[in-house]
Amino acid sequence: MDKNLKQKLDALEGSYASPWQTLNIIRTAIIPSLAYAFAVTPCSYPDLDKWDAMIGRVIKSKHNLWRSTLTAMIREDVHNFGLGAPAIYVEYHRRSAVALVTSLEDAFERHQSVTMHLLTHQVAQLKALATTFLSTREGTSLPIKRQLNLHMRARQLACNHASKLHLALKENSIMFLDDLKLRSHLRAPESSPPQH
Repeated sequence: MDKNLKQKLDALEGSYASPWQTLNIIRTAIIPSLAYAFAVTPCSYPDLDKWDAMIGRVIKSKHNLWRSTLTAMIREDVHNFGLGAPAIYVEYHRRSAVALVTSLEDAFERHQSVTMHLLTHQVAQLKALATTFLSTREGTSLPIKRQLNLHMRARQLACNHASKLHLALKENSIMFLDDLKLRSHLRAPESSPPQH
């Protein structure tokens, strides 16, 4: 994905496209070509940041802005005096959320039940791994992160949770919230227990 994106962005930067045409090309062609597989492909946050930086570099270059120009300025909406450039991170979370919710609300009950069963099983398996890791505190949490990459529905749920979205499907209760709190506890920096 990196090589393909770099090739497209280098060609766009060397083209005669105007700054606004560049933004439209990035919004309508480059990001969708990168994002079509986001719902099922695990992407690390460093990769998403790197892709955002590559896109930001081209936008800044085409608008003749300094390289030190704040990324927040190019991401800000046009009506608030920004450039309105899209962010890969947002698109990744949006595609993951749409994929999970669409599967859970599918017209076919069988598809719904398979998705819910996969999600429940994957979250339970990851919760068991996390509980074991937190109780022993031996090794690293790397095996849990690797398992999360293999568990598509749990990864999509984690993206929803990271975006401050929650699933409320049964009796207005928020599903899997406690399980995700355990996962976020794993991501917190390790500190020694308080001394009494």
